[in-house]
Amino acid sequence: MRYIIENNLLVYADNYLLAEIHEALVEGFNFTVNEADKTIQLISPFMIIDAPRNIFRLSKDAKDNYLYDLCIQNNCRHLITIDKEILSDTHAPFIRKTDAWLKKRKK
Repeated sequence: MRYIIENNLLVYADNYLLAEIHEALVEGFNFTVNEADKTIQLISPFMIIDAPRNIFRLSKDAKDNYLYDLCIQNNCRHLITIDKEILSDTHAPFIRKTDAWLKKRKK
């Protein structure tokens, strides 16, 4: 959260992304469902929640098409991710960076 505020970033999300974050908290970080719910409630005010049209169909993993739609339709310059397939997608119509890049980025 600190990096978002310090760098004055706009963060776009939709319900699919929020659900994916929730699932990662529960399954990957051993949060309880209640803890994950509270975390989503905490971070949501720092995001622009949008429901993009489902148009993009060319991502390496079809389940990531919604992320591409979210980025494209909101004219995002960067997608910050740890997803190796997205990071290696040389045909993605936006810049893909890791969270490590964001942490190193100067204001």
